[in-house]
Amino acid sequence: MIRDDAVHLLRRAGFAVRESDVTQLMALDRVGGVSLVTDFSANPPAQPPADIADPEGSRWRQIRDLRNWWMERMMTVPRPLQEKLTLFWHSHFAASAERVYYAAQTWDQNHLFRLQGLGSFRDLVHATATDPAMILYLDGFRNKAGNPNENYARELMELHTLGPGNYTEYDVVEVAKAWTGHMMDDEKRYYEFQTYHHDYRNKTIFGNTRNWNGPEVIDEILLGSKQVASSKFIVKKLWEFFAYEGPDDAIIAPLASRFRANDLNVGLLVRDIFLHPEFWSLRARQAVVRSPIEYMIQCMVGAGSTFDEARPDWWLEEMGQDLFYPPNPSGWQLNDFWLSARSIWAKAEFARHLAWKATNRDHLNEIETEGVPMAVAFALHFFGISDASNTTRAALEDYLYAERATWEWPQHANLLTLTMLTPEIQVA
Repeated sequence: MIRDDAVHLLRRAGFAVRESDVTQLMALDRVGGVSLVTDFSANPPAQPPADIADPEGSRWRQIRDLRNWWMERMMTVPRPLQEKLTLFWHSHFAASAERVYYAAQTWDQNHLFRLQGLGSFRDLVHATATDPAMILYLDGFRNKAGNPNENYARELMELHTLGPGNYTEYDVVEVAKAWTGHMMDDEKRYYEFQTYHHDYRNKTIFGNTRNWNGPEVIDEILLGSKQVASSKFIVKKLWEFFAYEGPDDAIIAPLASRFRANDLNVGLLVRDIFLHPEFWSLRARQAVVRSPIEYMIQCMVGAGSTFDEARPDWWLEEMGQDLFYPPNPSGWQLNDFWLSARSIWAKAEFARHLAWKATNRDHLNEIETEGVPMAVAFALHFFGISDASNTTRAALEDYLYAERATWEWPQHANLLTLTMLTPEIQVA
């Protein structure tokens, strides 16, 4: 695998580019490289903060600690694709910690995505349907015969499995009835099917009339009359997450067909995406804007920062990606969603913070003694930027020449800051 291929795969299958990982991938071909990044056996078991299970603990503090634990795990596990997929599912099956009764419910959902996120999509959809965090977020515990709540029925089809245009408003009403009674225990701790709140009458869903129950709807969507539309929907969403937005049906249809043939196995689908020739195209390499999480982790790796030193959680909300608090049921979107004046200012503050911390540790202090072109190349290299444009290089070099001409001492910190604000580091 050539260097540019290795860097591209690391950006998409993880959060940051490390030179040691680049070297490891360059010793393999594309098939071997994809096999390596999709093998999670090297990752340690996930052990959340100890107080997460305390029902009497401060929920705000517990969620904060869980969020920080997760970000540190994203940055440190050997095979970060496991956590990147967990992040994908956290947005796809969005549920805010603001609505949970116990912090452990947020952890349970997060770990569900980690354990099952590369397995059967059918199993994952079924598991999220009865997940307490999802039931609480979408008011499933209020869904009773005679007074159905349509929130989950709508999001199940619009956001989780089908997408707009593949169901009717009448289907939403009837699917809601099918899910009546799928609620929680009285203390709102666990999922519980309450038979006396279920609507046992016939319902017409996708033109088929019978006594539907909620889980049967999922199987009808994924394995029955809607399976082609559903498989294309989730394949397209994963393609856009890992490759680029707006793929042609000529790409999606064959991948979806294989996805169905492989029993909706997400791991095999991700592997197929990574091995697709179009994944390695120039269009794909320049098509994805880093989310704030990806941006901060790459900056921390380049600056040699620990989580405790960097404290990226201080800037999450300002950048627009406060973990466990998605903006709405559709989660976080891609690319343009991350480009705002507020986000750029937050990135500038974060980059400045990291640069001063790095300078105080003499991190990359070789910059001080190298010639300007080499110093700039050195900084770009350590922040995983292998494709800087001539314009970017010239701008950084011009800055450094001007700074050195004044003999001002903060040149090191300023160059690191500017490197973290280049257009190239915004792209995964």
